[in-house]
Amino acid sequence: MDKKLCYILGTVFIVTSGILYSIERFIAYFSWIGQMNAHTGSFPTYPDLPSIFTNIFVPAFIIMGVILFILGYRKHNKV
Repeated sequence: MDKKLCYILGTVFIVTSGILYSIERFIAYFSWIGQMNAHTGSFPTYPDLPSIFTNIFVPAFIIMGVILFILGYRKHNKV
């Protein structure tokens, strides 16, 4: 793998983890809004938003992206 491919894949993994985390938060927030609009009389006052470690793929993709950046940096410094 050359350095450019390492940088591209690292970026893809980090962006994918951010997209997954954002989608999880959107779903949690909109389900909370649905609970409020259901007029059941009981709903949480604040949405139960997921943490970064709720989905195992989010931190795994971040770690893989950082590792790929490090590998690309090491290949960049070798002449």
